[in-house]
Amino acid sequence: MPVIGFTFDKLNVEKNRKALERHKGKEIGVRYNIAIKDVKEEDLELEQKQKILRFDFQFDIIYQPDIGAVNVLGHILYSDKDIKNILKQWDKNKDITDNSLKARLINSIFQKSNLKAISLIQEVGLPLHFPLPKIAPPEQQANKAAEYIA
Repeated sequence: MPVIGFTFDKLNVEKNRKALERHKGKEIGVRYNIAIKDVKEEDLELEQKQKILRFDFQFDIIYQPDIGAVNVLGHILYSDKDIKNILKQWDKNKDITDNSLKARLINSIFQKSNLKAISLIQEVGLPLHFPLPKIAPPEQQANKAAEYIA
């Protein structure tokens, strides 16, 4: 069943300027945290009232050492025919036991929150939290390929 809505509820980005200056040119670690914080049943009114699930989530990017952090809170609206079982499992385990559903939710959170994080990170001047691909001249690409083949 589909994700029918994705909303950011809180966006926060912080930079520790002094720590960033101390670690300039040094390796910086990045840790991710993605968590489903709550699951609730809601009513969605389109042509007729329909029951859906609301998954509240938290997404964090934590720079190490203490250089900065991005914190995102939001929720996903999700339509599923098995709402009662998903809620029952959540109430029992505080976890989503359907691995296929969990993967869809986590991937959606990761993709959309990462895009938002890029914008927030640029605003405060933190380094990007993942490496971007780089284009090399053809002669350098051929040398690199030869290194891996040998």
